[in-house]
Amino acid sequence: MVVVLKRYVLRLFMSIKYITANVVDRNNGRIVVTASTVEHSIKNTLECGRTCNAKAAAVVGEVLAMRLKVEGLEQGQGRGIHVDVNKEIEKKGLKSSTKIWAIVNALKNNGVKVILDDNDDNPSKPSW
Repeated sequence: MVVVLKRYVLRLFMSIKYITANVVDRNNGRIVVTASTVEHSIKNTLECGRTCNAKAAAVVGEVLAMRLKVEGLEQGQGRGIHVDVNKEIEKKGLKSSTKIWAIVNALKNNGVKVILDDNDDNPSKPSW
């Protein structure tokens, strides 16, 4: 069995209306914890209207942090929860950067060991 060093990774999905954050176990590809503005319990506490903002993203991050703690995974079994913010911003666009950082900061502020990955060691990234 291959052990993945960056076992737990944060995956973000954003549309104009919704924000979903998943923590994925890369050993088996399963989502171990998720939080989303689609959920009634989260949606009802927000005044999203037609769009979700950084405040909504922060709430998603807080709920995700609580759920990680319930599962005993806020430290990612000692290895942390990995997130490549630059890659997320690259994929979602610069306009989403405040939402992405709101989620990351909410996780950190709620005791989750977040490890920020750089693209520098990524061989698939062009080096120009």
